[in-house]
Amino acid sequence: MYDIIIVGAGTAGCVLADRLTEGGRQKVLLLEAGGAPSLPVKLPAGMAKLFNGPHDWAFQSEPLTTCGGKTVFIPRGKMLGGSANMNAQIHQWCHPADFDGWARGGARGWSWPEVSPLFRRLETWRGAASGDQRRGAYGPMRAELRRAAHPLTCAFAEAGQAAGMPPLGDYNGGPYQGVGLAQVNHRRGARFSAYDAFLRPAIRRHNLRVITGAQVRRLVFAGPRAAGVEVDGPGGLEIHHGSRIVLAAGAFGTPHILMLSGVGPADHLKAFGVEPVIDQDRVGRDLQDHPMVVTGFQTSRTDTLMRAESLGELLKWLLFRRGLLTSNIAEGVAFTSILKGPAPDLELLFVPVEWRGEGVEPPQVHAYSIGVGALAPASRGSVRLRSPSHREAPAIDLGLLNDPDGRDAHVLIEGVKLARQIAACKPLRNETVREIRPGPMADTDAAILAFIQREIQTIYHPVGTCRMGDDPINPVTSDLRLRGAEGVWVADASVMPTIPSGHPNAVVAMIAERAGELLLDELRMS
Repeated sequence: MYDIIIVGAGTAGCVLADRLTEGGRQKVLLLEAGGAPSLPVKLPAGMAKLFNGPHDWAFQSEPLTTCGGKTVFIPRGKMLGGSANMNAQIHQWCHPADFDGWARGGARGWSWPEVSPLFRRLETWRGAASGDQRRGAYGPMRAELRRAAHPLTCAFAEAGQAAGMPPLGDYNGGPYQGVGLAQVNHRRGARFSAYDAFLRPAIRRHNLRVITGAQVRRLVFAGPRAAGVEVDGPGGLEIHHGSRIVLAAGAFGTPHILMLSGVGPADHLKAFGVEPVIDQDRVGRDLQDHPMVVTGFQTSRTDTLMRAESLGELLKWLLFRRGLLTSNIAEGVAFTSILKGPAPDLELLFVPVEWRGEGVEPPQVHAYSIGVGALAPASRGSVRLRSPSHREAPAIDLGLLNDPDGRDAHVLIEGVKLARQIAACKPLRNETVREIRPGPMADTDAAILAFIQREIQTIYHPVGTCRMGDDPINPVTSDLRLRGAEGVWVADASVMPTIPSGHPNAVVAMIAERAGELLLDELRMS
């Protein structure tokens, strides 16, 4: 019998494992379907090399009806550290208006004044503005400005300013629009993920047990109370009992586990032979992600990240933690507003390499890429059962560009135009040979839209499938309890009422930190 069982060892699970065991009183079990991260995970530039490998769930979306039936590749981390061990390492709190919007929508306790202290508590900022009281100085998450940025990235930042964008500065707690370098979770030229920051220190504690290779089959309910977790693991099928269970399996994994456990839309569950325990229609609905399309420009330079896999670059990284392999891929960022809302609704991501085929295909020429992402998408998707087996991935409908007003497509079209405008400004223009994609023939909005529909992907930021809020329609309460159940909490990206206008890894850590506080408070009172 455990005091707390945590399902999933991604960013949220790592934070929870650390927070809930630090006092030494609670007996905690952490379950993870994957294994321990391997050395390539530490390579900042190795993100795409992890795609479709043993550390990747490698989901594929349902065909997009809005994009001619295109399916989208969805990489997700399957290891201790989860997707924090295979993302672009961008550290971002996102915009205050995001959280104030959550609070106005009924997520009581999640406004910016209430969550901003948690961001500061979680981080140690090693940037140029180190010592700024807006930033944290003693937290586990190490964040720093992208060091030794590629010359093309620096040219992008200068060209963005020449195109009329302000310099970005410190976008966490400071100006929220402009162009500049990304803040990253690095330490001495290597990835420093939630696994490094939270789980590695906690794993030595006597009151934490971690089981890898343990895929959760379902929660075991005794009436409305969850009494345990049924796991298909190293010892075969077994049940672990706990007085409290925290789901931290992410925007895909958490609703999938809930539906397999009988929590979800009753008619949908019955269609797959799952007996409903809690009829909750919104489980698996309201999926959001940031849609993105990637433009590409051939360059005259021969030192792009296409060379990063050379033996010389590998030795440079192994011996000195320097060189191309220290790149986080998305080195440059730009934030602006197309629709003139309170927060940015467009992001440009600068990558000093050719990004081909959603990152799955290797680069063919020396090039740079500018990803164009819509930060406040109106489109919605869903996660549904594909079968009653936990071994089969859920059906993921990303719902990209399905908003009836066409707002998301408009933002992306304008974003492609802005990317082209920046590429045409000095000094980036001096580095450019030709536009690869969408190409000069895409010279109208209709042609750009056709390119977007053909090439669309996401920035890998799925959220919202178990929304929190005081309204009974939401599957999760504002204090992160599963509505209608006893002893179950949800603390991951699935609870976000709306997607933040930026990269949400730090937001997930913040949610887990708040969940740890709430759980410890309850345990102290019980």
